[in-house]
Amino acid sequence: MSSSVAKERDVIQSEGHATNGHSKPDVPGLMAQIRQRVKEDTAQQEDSRPAFRPESSEPGKGSKRKAGELLYSEELRYLNSNYSYSLRNNFDALTSHRPGIIGKVIVKVKRKLLSIIWDSLLKEYFEAEKEYQANVVRFLNDVSKYVDERDASNFWELIRKIDVDVTKAIERIERISDEQMGSIRSSERRVFDALDEALASLRGSIEGLTGSVQKHDVGLRELESVASGLEGIIAKLGRDSVPHAEEAGESKSVPDYSYLMLENRFRGSEEAIKNHLKIYPPIFQNATAPILEIGSGRGELLELFGEGGKEAYGVDIDHAMVEAACAKGLRAELGDGIAHLRSLSPNSLGGVIAIQVVEHLTQAQLEELFELVASRVVSGGKAVFETINPQSVMALSSNYFRDPTHVFPLHPDTLSYTMKLAGLPTPKVTKISPVPQEAQLKPLPVESYMTPRWAFVIERLNWNFDRLNDLLYGHQDYFIEVEVP
Repeated sequence: MSSSVAKERDVIQSEGHATNGHSKPDVPGLMAQIRQRVKEDTAQQEDSRPAFRPESSEPGKGSKRKAGELLYSEELRYLNSNYSYSLRNNFDALTSHRPGIIGKVIVKVKRKLLSIIWDSLLKEYFEAEKEYQANVVRFLNDVSKYVDERDASNFWELIRKIDVDVTKAIERIERISDEQMGSIRSSERRVFDALDEALASLRGSIEGLTGSVQKHDVGLRELESVASGLEGIIAKLGRDSVPHAEEAGESKSVPDYSYLMLENRFRGSEEAIKNHLKIYPPIFQNATAPILEIGSGRGELLELFGEGGKEAYGVDIDHAMVEAACAKGLRAELGDGIAHLRSLSPNSLGGVIAIQVVEHLTQAQLEELFELVASRVVSGGKAVFETINPQSVMALSSNYFRDPTHVFPLHPDTLSYTMKLAGLPTPKVTKISPVPQEAQLKPLPVESYMTPRWAFVIERLNWNFDRLNDLLYGHQDYFIEVEVP
């Protein structure tokens, strides 16, 4: 627009030169020429760039425009910087090539003529043009802001719609997944429950059959043991039933086989007892002097000592037991164990062992037994005493009270204290003969579908079951081992 103004001024100046000889200029003609020149200049400076046309009717598809491109375009920045121009005329720029007074007169005429034309015609036109251009630029700014805000609003509205649609789709997928998972879990639980019921029924049947088989097996072993014992007793009675004539006037004691029969009936077979006693010979592996077994019974432990190459003999007060041991070729003597220890010289034994004997003795007999062991066994020799564990209710009810010759159950602490009073060092207590897991209380399983509260209750019940198992089904026996000082 500034170039148009300059051209208009050039036209006026040229016309001024042409009319130096005239008194009045042709104003309408000049205005017509100015308008024509402005139109031509506007047509030449018109932006040749084609108007923006969307390549696709779908937003964002085929269009290379970016968000904010219109508002921050170079063209809009140029319009904002150049839409306003000054309306003050620079009359000093009007000159003449003529020298002297004539040139000055021509310059003054030009300036006067330009002032008249500007004030009467052009000033209002250019002021209106300036106001028009300012309004156009403001409108373009508002349109650019509106378009960009509209695009941003549409964009975020589309984002929100997509987010809502995606959220609904995810919720529907999760709901369907939960329903399917619940149906699968329900079916799985029904199948597992049916399997558990079938397995429980099958397990119960198997356990019942196993219990019956074990019971029959135990009964058969007991019958075999009793029959073997009876055969030995009958054979012995057959040899001793008819006394010789010269012995008719003498009194002869008849052996009592009732305890041997009780041993065969309830304690178990000789093979089972030997398996139980295999832990003791290694304790006496360093013994060099004879080992004494008090209450040697049928001689199972003496056989194990003999198999290990150790010299050992036994003493028992039961005549039938001594006969049964001697019948195997073992060294067994009839007599009281405490009395036998009294008859021995000090440090004459390599060790002493008594299996299930101390519960048959009174407290005074126990004290004397331990004192004699401390004096009759060589220094470094071992003394071992096995008895029933009174801390197990099953051992007391099934083993201790079955034998009528038992005096009193002995707690491990009580027996250890009695030994220390007799001069023996602090003994080592070892519990043996554990009850099979099948016979104990079964813990309840903690299933994965249980709530934390129920899982805690089940765990607490299992903890109580463990304590009850220790009390009811603890180890049935224990033995005390001590090294004589």
